[in-house]
Amino acid sequence: MAVLALVGALLIVTTVAYRFAYGTWWQAPEHIPYCNRTYVAGTPDLSLADIRRRESRTALPGDKPYPVVTIGKTPPILGAEMLAAVTPESQRQKLRVPCAMGIYLKTGDDSYAAYIIRGGP
Repeated sequence: MAVLALVGALLIVTTVAYRFAYGTWWQAPEHIPYCNRTYVAGTPDLSLADIRRRESRTALPGDKPYPVVTIGKTPPILGAEMLAAVTPESQRQKLRVPCAMGIYLKTGDDSYAAYIIRGGP
């Protein structure tokens, strides 16, 4: 009986934590926290080729585009893969810009949803 109560409590805590972190109850997140910023849902149904094409046009002045890389999972460990073109740390510090202006959450085989930074750089 104690094990069932512990499992039940763990489920409740996990559900409330997910709701707090992502703004939904176990659905596609309304927002995703990443690198001390919040990203809100944007364009759905992008392919990896679409993402690479978008990011190829978003480099900082004088830089070449940054590669699209895996930055983690949402929710952590068991969640969906997240991608971004991450600005190098040296550039972020010098120019005071965020890690990425957008992130992409994998929603299917070759399907991603874009999340855009809230509040601008």
